[in-house]
Amino acid sequence: RSQRRQTMSVILTTRVLADDTCFMFNAERVKDNHERLKRFERRFRIQFRMWDLVNALFDQETLKLRGGDERDLSLLVGASLGKALKTFAGVHELCLMGWGEDALILLRSNVNLLINLGYILGDSEPAERGNDFIAFSYLERMRYLKAAHADKKQPWKSLMSDDELKMRAERWRAVGIKGRAERVPGFHYTNGYALYSSFEHSDAMALNTYIAEWNELGPRIHAGPSDDHIAAALWHNAMVLADVLYFFCGHFGIKRPDIFDSIKKLLNSIKE
Repeated sequence: RSQRRQTMSVILTTRVLADDTCFMFNAERVKDNHERLKRFERRFRIQFRMWDLVNALFDQETLKLRGGDERDLSLLVGASLGKALKTFAGVHELCLMGWGEDALILLRSNVNLLINLGYILGDSEPAERGNDFIAFSYLERMRYLKAAHADKKQPWKSLMSDDELKMRAERWRAVGIKGRAERVPGFHYTNGYALYSSFEHSDAMALNTYIAEWNELGPRIHAGPSDDHIAAALWHNAMVLADVLYFFCGHFGIKRPDIFDSIKKLLNSIKE
């Protein structure tokens, strides 16, 4: 008995044009971005408002680095907010373009940042935990450089001794991401990081979402923009930035209950 052979078709969003026009630009896709903004208008407006509130805070506050043993910690906290803001904007742009899964992958890095920040600043000795993180990060970067660029001279030399670096890195490594996440609201890990890791690692469950439909001819693989995961990404994006800002202000002694009251009302409006 003969069997009908199944085939696979791939749905692409763009095509390579014969006149060498940039295939990444597509007028219909830009139009769809505007429509997506309308479909998720409330959640996009929350992103805009969050950005305005952060700017308002920094327009009115002066930051001073802590001295002594906490100087490096202050630099770490300051850089963390800078990274969080950049990633916040990146997640927003990806959502606007319909790349919800990719937005969650990027958002995962901000959740990771928040978990590390909360673990460090929530400790009774935050400067010690900050130095553990620095030592761990330094050794990881050195390991990469030795593997990928063995013929080049190492660009940095830590002020910590080799023994201290090893001790601190092992102490940081001993507490996994799940353990460090205990010092931030639980949903960031259980509802966010754990799921986003599936997408980040492109596991089988994540890849399954690319099978748009299956009929007698075989599967169709979807590789274009969609509204999938947009609502969740925009909601969590705002929540993560709010909590990073909370830790940042706590470290630098910034007391702005008016800003955080506005943020709380803004985030609660998502649930309405």
